[in-house]
Amino acid sequence: MDTIKYAFATPILVKDWSDSELLNARLAEIILDRENVAPRFQRSNIGSWDSEKDLLEWPFEEIGVLRKRIVSCVKELTLAVTKGKYDPRPESMLAHAWANVSRADSYRKIHNHESCTWSGVYYVKSQLVKERSKNSGNIEFLDPRMLCISTELPNSSFGGRSRLTPQAGRMVLFPNWLYHYVNPVEDNSLRICIAFNVKLEPLSSKRRLEGMRALVSTVSREQA
Repeated sequence: MDTIKYAFATPILVKDWSDSELLNARLAEIILDRENVAPRFQRSNIGSWDSEKDLLEWPFEEIGVLRKRIVSCVKELTLAVTKGKYDPRPESMLAHAWANVSRADSYRKIHNHESCTWSGVYYVKSQLVKERSKNSGNIEFLDPRMLCISTELPNSSFGGRSRLTPQAGRMVLFPNWLYHYVNPVEDNSLRICIAFNVKLEPLSSKRRLEGMRALVSTVSREQA
């Protein structure tokens, strides 16, 4: 019997955390206060504010909660991708993160992330107006099989895009190499999120990426 095998699937974890209202309200306050006093860092962001990549070191209880959520999602996706063969310990997770505040007409160019294992985003606030476009403020992932865009095959998924709508309390985790972008945010919108990178390294390895710190510093082994 003939079979069709689908190869090279790309994993994207979408985790909606319940009971996040108080956490998100406080995170939004912390981030907006920082925006008022800190310069904007230029990355792939156009028109929006990015913080330094030191957010995971900010001295607030809510940042500790965020770190635990990152650990949880990294473990879940890693176990799924390795079919349960690799359960990463928090001690092997190195990470850094930065805040983003997007308002009218801001967006992010097509980009991927630096050398690491997983990249992700946590949405703190998603107050999006969608009068001109239903995709306002949405994140879109591109087909990583770059050569397939030359294939003309109507109604196929070759060269397609995967779209996700930001929701407060939602964490999205994906491979660092996966190209993505954010659609322009419309007038009277406010989109606050926290982007992060996680590198999995054996404890025996001494290599450290610039600015990355171990997530275990605020996450006990029992809690992770």
